[in-house]
Amino acid sequence: MPRKRLQEALDALHQQLESTEELGAEDREALVEAIKDIQKALSVSRTAPPSSEGALSRRVYSLIEDLESSHPKVADLLRNVSESLANLGI
Repeated sequence: MPRKRLQEALDALHQQLESTEELGAEDREALVEAIKDIQKALSVSRTAPPSSEGALSRRVYSLIEDLESSHPKVADLLRNVSESLANLGI
């Protein structure tokens, strides 16, 4: 169930990225890269424990801090992703 919640949160974040035009190119690129890395970590963690435990969660948390005041909806979606990562031990 936690994987399903994480995938739902990632899908919602991706949809928000597509509909948010005022997001800067640098922030957008950082979010897209984070989503790719999360999906990669999910595929790896099915067979092996994460090698850089916590690094991805710290990166997502940093993005939350960066976007909290300018894009609160995106920050909320990232919080959901962060919680799901923590629940999965990633």
